[in-house]
Amino acid sequence: MRINFIIMAKKKRKTGRIKISDLGVFMNLKTDYAFKKIFGNKVLLISFLNAIGTLPEIVEDIEYLPLEQLGYDKTIRRAVYDLYVKTTSNKRYIIEMQIAEQKYFAERMILYASHAVTAEAMKGKMITVNDKGETIERNWDYDIAGVYMIAIVDFIMFPEDVAEKIMIEEIELMRRKANLPFSDKYKFTVIELPKFRKTLETLSTMKEKWLFVLRYLETFRSRPKEMNEDVFKELYNDARIKKLTNEEMEKYKQSVLEYGDYITFTDRAEEKGFEKGKKEGIEESLIKFAKNCYKHNMSLKEIARILEISEEEVYNLLDN
Repeated sequence: MRINFIIMAKKKRKTGRIKISDLGVFMNLKTDYAFKKIFGNKVLLISFLNAIGTLPEIVEDIEYLPLEQLGYDKTIRRAVYDLYVKTTSNKRYIIEMQIAEQKYFAERMILYASHAVTAEAMKGKMITVNDKGETIERNWDYDIAGVYMIAIVDFIMFPEDVAEKIMIEEIELMRRKANLPFSDKYKFTVIELPKFRKTLETLSTMKEKWLFVLRYLETFRSRPKEMNEDVFKELYNDARIKKLTNEEMEKYKQSVLEYGDYITFTDRAEEKGFEKGKKEGIEESLIKFAKNCYKHNMSLKEIARILEISEEEVYNLLDN
Protein backbone atom coordinates (compact mmCIF):
# COMPACT_ATOMS: atom_id res chain seq x y z
CA MET A 1 0.00 0.00 0.00
CA ARG A 2 2.79 2.42 0.92
CA ILE A 3 4.73 1.40 -2.20
CA ASN A 4 1.74 2.21 -4.40
CA PHE A 5 1.65 5.81 -3.19
CA ILE A 6 5.41 6.21 -3.66
CA ILE A 7 4.96 5.00 -7.24
CA MET A 8 2.12 7.51 -7.73
CA ALA A 9 4.32 10.32 -6.50
CA LYS A 10 7.07 9.27 -8.92
CA LYS A 11 4.55 9.11 -11.77
CA LYS A 12 3.50 12.67 -11.08
CA ARG A 13 7.11 13.84 -11.10
CA LYS A 14 7.54 12.29 -14.56
CA THR A 15 4.22 13.14 -16.15
CA GLY A 16 3.03 16.17 -14.21
CA ARG A 17 -0.28 14.50 -13.35
CA ILE A 18 -1.85 11.62 -11.46
CA LYS A 19 -4.49 9.70 -13.41
CA ILE A 20 -7.83 9.16 -11.70
CA SER A 21 -7.52 5.46 -12.53
CA ASP A 22 -4.34 5.33 -10.41
CA LEU A 23 -6.22 6.49 -7.33
CA GLY A 24 -8.59 3.56 -6.90
CA VAL A 25 -12.23 3.85 -5.86
CA PHE A 26 -12.04 5.31 -2.35
CA MET A 27 -9.83 7.99 -0.86
CA ASN A 28 -6.94 7.14 1.45
CA LEU A 29 -7.91 8.45 4.90
CA LYS A 30 -4.24 8.78 5.82
CA THR A 31 -3.90 11.66 3.36
CA ASP A 32 -4.47 15.11 4.79
CA TYR A 33 -7.28 16.11 2.43
CA ALA A 34 -9.30 12.89 2.79
CA PHE A 35 -8.91 12.81 6.58
CA LYS A 36 -10.24 16.35 6.96
CA LYS A 37 -13.00 15.92 4.37
CA ILE A 38 -14.39 12.71 5.84
CA PHE A 39 -14.17 13.83 9.45
CA GLY A 40 -15.51 17.22 8.49
CA ASN A 41 -18.78 15.27 8.39
CA LYS A 42 -20.08 15.65 11.94
CA VAL A 43 -21.96 12.32 11.89
CA LEU A 44 -18.84 10.37 10.95
CA LEU A 45 -16.57 12.09 13.47
CA ILE A 46 -19.02 11.59 16.35
CA SER A 47 -19.33 7.90 15.48
CA PHE A 48 -15.54 7.50 15.44
CA LEU A 49 -15.03 9.35 18.73
CA ASN A 50 -17.65 7.25 20.50
CA ALA A 51 -16.28 4.03 19.00
CA ILE A 52 -12.69 4.27 20.23
CA GLY A 53 -13.79 3.93 23.85
CA THR A 54 -11.23 6.17 25.59
CA LEU A 55 -13.22 9.38 26.02
CA PRO A 56 -14.77 10.62 29.28
CA GLU A 57 -18.23 11.03 27.73
CA ILE A 58 -20.61 9.88 25.04
CA VAL A 59 -20.36 12.59 22.40
CA GLU A 60 -23.78 13.78 21.25
CA ASP A 61 -22.87 16.88 19.26
CA ILE A 62 -19.74 18.82 18.33
CA GLU A 63 -18.72 22.28 17.20
CA TYR A 64 -15.71 22.60 14.90
CA LEU A 65 -13.15 25.09 16.25
CA PRO A 66 -10.42 27.04 14.37
CA LEU A 67 -7.53 24.74 13.44
CA GLU A 68 -4.76 27.29 13.92
CA GLN A 69 -3.98 28.17 17.53
CA LEU A 70 -1.55 31.00 18.18
CA GLY A 71 0.61 31.16 21.27
CA TYR A 72 -0.39 33.65 23.97
CA ASP A 73 2.47 35.87 22.78
CA LYS A 74 4.59 36.02 19.62
CA THR A 75 7.46 34.04 21.17
CA ILE A 76 5.30 30.92 21.64
CA ARG A 77 5.14 28.51 18.71
CA ARG A 78 1.69 28.18 17.11
CA ALA A 79 -0.20 24.91 16.67
CA VAL A 80 -2.12 23.86 13.56
CA TYR A 81 -4.45 20.94 14.24
CA ASP A 82 -5.88 18.42 11.79
CA LEU A 83 -9.22 18.53 13.60
CA TYR A 84 -10.27 20.47 16.69
CA VAL A 85 -13.77 20.26 18.15
CA LYS A 86 -15.77 21.12 21.26
CA THR A 87 -18.64 19.02 22.62
CA THR A 88 -21.86 20.15 24.30
CA SER A 89 -20.15 19.63 27.68
CA ASN A 90 -17.44 22.10 26.53
CA LYS A 91 -14.76 19.37 26.42
CA ARG A 92 -12.24 19.87 23.64
CA TYR A 93 -10.86 17.17 21.36
CA ILE A 94 -7.83 17.38 19.09
CA ILE A 95 -7.65 14.65 16.44
CA GLU A 96 -4.36 14.22 14.57
CA MET A 97 -3.24 11.86 11.80
CA GLN A 98 0.53 11.28 11.62
CA ILE A 99 1.69 9.15 8.70
CA ALA A 100 5.40 8.85 9.38
CA GLU A 101 7.53 8.64 12.50
CA GLN A 102 8.67 12.05 13.63
CA LYS A 103 11.28 13.00 16.16
CA TYR A 104 9.71 14.62 19.25
CA PHE A 105 6.17 13.67 18.20
CA ALA A 106 5.27 13.01 21.86
CA GLU A 107 6.47 16.51 22.75
CA ARG A 108 4.46 17.93 19.86
CA MET A 109 1.35 16.26 21.28
CA ILE A 110 2.00 17.91 24.64
CA LEU A 111 2.50 21.32 22.99
CA TYR A 112 -0.69 21.01 20.93
CA ALA A 113 -2.78 19.97 23.93
CA SER A 114 -1.27 22.80 25.99
CA HIS A 115 -2.43 25.33 23.39
CA ALA A 116 -5.97 23.98 23.76
CA VAL A 117 -5.80 24.21 27.57
CA THR A 118 -4.62 27.82 27.31
CA ALA A 119 -7.44 28.62 24.88
CA GLU A 120 -9.97 27.23 27.35
CA ALA A 121 -8.63 29.28 30.26
CA MET A 122 -10.87 32.23 31.01
CA LYS A 123 -9.50 35.60 32.13
CA GLY A 124 -10.95 37.96 34.72
CA LYS A 125 -14.57 37.55 35.73
CA MET A 126 -16.82 34.66 34.70
CA ILE A 127 -20.50 35.50 34.27
CA THR A 128 -23.07 32.71 34.58
CA VAL A 129 -26.85 32.53 34.92
CA ASN A 130 -28.40 30.31 37.61
CA ASP A 131 -31.63 28.32 37.32
CA LYS A 132 -33.60 31.35 38.56
CA GLY A 133 -32.33 33.48 35.69
CA GLU A 134 -30.12 35.55 37.99
CA THR A 135 -26.75 36.76 36.68
CA ILE A 136 -23.82 35.70 38.85
CA GLU A 137 -20.35 37.17 38.49
CA ARG A 138 -17.40 35.41 40.06
CA ASN A 139 -13.69 34.87 39.53
CA TRP A 140 -12.71 31.96 37.33
CA ASP A 141 -11.47 29.07 39.48
CA TYR A 142 -9.40 27.07 36.95
CA ASP A 143 -12.09 24.44 36.48
CA ILE A 144 -11.37 23.52 32.85
CA ALA A 145 -13.82 21.20 31.10
CA GLY A 146 -10.98 19.08 29.74
CA VAL A 147 -8.68 18.67 26.74
CA TYR A 148 -8.25 15.29 25.09
CA MET A 149 -5.96 14.52 22.16
CA ILE A 150 -6.38 11.52 19.86
CA ALA A 151 -3.34 10.76 17.70
CA ILE A 152 -3.74 8.19 14.91
CA VAL A 153 -0.24 7.15 13.84
CA ASP A 154 0.77 4.99 10.88
CA PHE A 155 3.93 3.75 12.60
CA ILE A 156 4.90 1.99 15.81
CA MET A 157 5.25 4.70 18.43
CA PHE A 158 5.69 2.33 21.38
CA PRO A 159 7.99 -0.54 20.27
CA GLU A 160 8.61 -2.06 23.71
CA ASP A 161 7.82 -5.77 24.12
CA VAL A 162 5.31 -4.99 26.85
CA ALA A 163 3.37 -2.75 24.41
CA GLU A 164 3.43 -5.21 21.49
CA LYS A 165 -0.29 -6.04 21.78
CA ILE A 166 -1.44 -2.62 22.98
CA MET A 167 -2.87 -0.93 19.90
CA ILE A 168 -4.69 1.92 21.65
CA GLU A 169 -2.57 3.50 24.38
CA GLU A 170 -4.05 5.86 26.97
CA ILE A 171 -1.78 8.44 28.60
CA GLU A 172 -2.85 10.62 31.50
CA LEU A 173 -1.47 12.53 34.47
CA MET A 174 -0.83 10.13 37.36
CA ARG A 175 0.33 10.24 40.98
CA ARG A 176 3.23 7.88 40.50
CA LYS A 177 3.67 6.48 44.01
CA ALA A 178 -0.02 6.03 44.72
CA ASN A 179 -0.72 4.91 41.13
CA LEU A 180 -3.83 7.09 41.10
CA PRO A 181 -5.01 9.76 38.64
CA PHE A 182 -3.83 13.32 39.27
CA SER A 183 -6.42 14.86 36.93
CA ASP A 184 -8.83 13.45 34.36
CA LYS A 185 -9.00 16.74 32.43
CA TYR A 186 -5.87 16.18 30.30
CA LYS A 187 -5.50 12.92 28.42
CA PHE A 188 -3.89 11.48 25.28
CA THR A 189 -5.00 8.53 23.18
CA VAL A 190 -2.52 7.06 20.68
CA ILE A 191 -3.83 4.64 18.03
CA GLU A 192 -1.02 2.71 16.32
CA LEU A 193 -2.52 1.54 13.02
CA PRO A 194 0.25 -0.99 12.14
CA LYS A 195 -0.68 -2.97 15.26
CA PHE A 196 -4.22 -3.50 13.93
CA ARG A 197 -4.11 -6.84 12.10
CA LYS A 198 -7.71 -8.07 12.13
CA THR A 199 -9.24 -9.30 8.90
CA LEU A 200 -12.56 -8.10 7.54
CA GLU A 201 -14.32 -11.35 8.46
CA THR A 202 -13.30 -11.09 12.13
CA LEU A 203 -14.55 -7.55 12.79
CA SER A 204 -17.17 -7.49 15.53
CA THR A 205 -17.28 -4.00 17.09
CA MET A 206 -17.65 -0.46 15.79
CA LYS A 207 -14.15 0.31 17.09
CA GLU A 208 -12.66 -2.53 15.02
CA LYS A 209 -14.57 -1.44 11.93
CA TRP A 210 -13.39 2.15 12.26
CA LEU A 211 -9.77 1.05 12.67
CA PHE A 212 -10.12 -1.22 9.64
CA VAL A 213 -11.46 1.68 7.57
CA LEU A 214 -8.64 3.98 8.67
CA ARG A 215 -6.01 1.45 7.70
CA TYR A 216 -7.44 -0.13 4.55
CA LEU A 217 -10.22 2.01 2.99
CA GLU A 218 -8.30 2.90 -0.20
CA THR A 219 -7.66 -0.78 -1.02
CA PHE A 220 -11.36 -1.61 -1.60
CA ARG A 221 -13.37 -1.32 -4.80
CA SER A 222 -16.78 -1.46 -3.11
CA ARG A 223 -18.24 -1.27 0.38
CA PRO A 224 -17.85 -4.67 2.11
CA LYS A 225 -21.08 -6.32 3.23
CA GLU A 226 -19.64 -6.42 6.77
CA MET A 227 -19.85 -2.61 6.85
CA ASN A 228 -23.65 -2.47 6.73
CA GLU A 229 -24.23 0.18 9.41
CA ASP A 230 -25.69 3.48 8.18
CA VAL A 231 -22.61 5.41 9.28
CA PHE A 232 -20.33 3.28 7.09
CA LYS A 233 -22.71 3.52 4.15
CA GLU A 234 -22.38 7.29 4.50
CA LEU A 235 -18.60 7.08 4.88
CA TYR A 236 -18.07 4.91 1.78
CA ASN A 237 -20.34 7.24 -0.18
CA ASP A 238 -18.45 10.37 0.97
CA ALA A 239 -15.06 8.74 0.32
CA ARG A 240 -15.84 7.71 -3.27
CA ILE A 241 -13.30 9.43 -5.51
CA LYS A 242 -15.61 9.77 -8.52
CA LYS A 243 -17.95 11.91 -6.44
CA LEU A 244 -15.31 14.60 -5.94
CA THR A 245 -15.72 17.87 -7.81
CA ASN A 246 -12.89 18.96 -10.12
CA GLU A 247 -11.60 21.31 -7.43
CA GLU A 248 -11.79 18.59 -4.75
CA MET A 249 -10.05 16.14 -7.07
CA GLU A 250 -7.10 18.48 -7.55
CA LYS A 251 -6.80 18.96 -3.79
CA TYR A 252 -6.91 15.22 -3.23
CA LYS A 253 -4.29 14.58 -5.92
CA GLN A 254 -2.03 17.13 -4.26
CA SER A 255 -2.59 15.41 -0.93
CA VAL A 256 -1.66 12.06 -2.48
CA LEU A 257 1.54 13.60 -3.83
CA GLU A 258 2.31 15.05 -0.42
CA TYR A 259 1.66 11.67 1.23
CA GLY A 260 3.87 9.77 -1.23
CA ASP A 261 6.73 12.27 -1.12
CA TYR A 262 6.66 12.46 2.67
CA ILE A 263 6.81 8.66 2.98
CA THR A 264 9.67 8.54 0.48
CA PHE A 265 11.56 11.27 2.31
CA THR A 266 11.12 9.81 5.80
CA ASP A 267 12.03 6.31 4.61
CA ARG A 268 15.31 7.65 3.18
CA ALA A 269 15.98 9.58 6.35
CA GLU A 270 15.34 6.49 8.46
CA GLU A 271 17.71 4.39 6.35
CA LYS A 272 20.53 6.89 6.71
CA GLY A 273 19.85 7.90 10.33
CA PHE A 274 18.52 11.27 11.46
CA GLU A 275 21.55 12.10 13.60
CA LYS A 276 24.06 11.90 10.76
CA GLY A 277 21.62 12.73 7.99
CA LYS A 278 23.20 15.97 6.84
CA LYS A 279 26.57 14.30 6.36
CA GLU A 280 25.06 11.47 4.32
CA GLY A 281 22.78 13.41 2.01
CA ILE A 282 19.55 14.00 3.94
CA GLU A 283 19.94 17.77 3.59
CA GLU A 284 20.02 17.27 -0.17
CA SER A 285 16.82 15.20 0.11
CA LEU A 286 15.21 18.02 2.08
CA ILE A 287 16.07 20.50 -0.67
CA LYS A 288 14.70 18.21 -3.40
CA PHE A 289 11.56 17.51 -1.39
CA ALA A 290 10.87 21.20 -0.74
CA LYS A 291 11.52 22.16 -4.38
CA ASN A 292 9.27 19.38 -5.66
CA CYS A 293 6.41 20.47 -3.40
CA TYR A 294 6.88 24.11 -4.45
CA LYS A 295 6.95 23.06 -8.11
CA HIS A 296 3.51 21.51 -7.60
CA ASN A 297 2.07 24.76 -6.22
CA MET A 298 2.35 24.03 -2.52
CA SER A 299 2.80 27.19 -0.47
CA LEU A 300 5.74 27.90 1.84
CA LYS A 301 3.30 27.57 4.74
CA GLU A 302 2.19 24.09 3.64
CA ILE A 303 5.77 22.86 3.12
CA ALA A 304 6.82 24.29 6.48
CA ARG A 305 3.97 22.43 8.16
CA ILE A 306 4.98 19.10 6.61
CA LEU A 307 8.67 19.46 7.49
CA GLU A 308 8.03 21.05 10.88
CA ILE A 309 10.32 24.00 10.13
CA SER A 310 9.77 27.73 9.69
CA GLU A 311 8.73 29.34 6.40
CA GLU A 312 12.07 31.16 6.39
CA GLU A 313 13.90 27.80 6.53
CA VAL A 314 11.79 26.56 3.63
CA TYR A 315 12.75 29.67 1.66
CA ASN A 316 16.43 28.93 2.33
CA LEU A 317 15.97 25.35 1.08
CA LEU A 318 14.36 26.63 -2.13
CA ASP A 319 17.21 29.11 -2.60
CA ASN A 320 19.82 26.31 -2.85
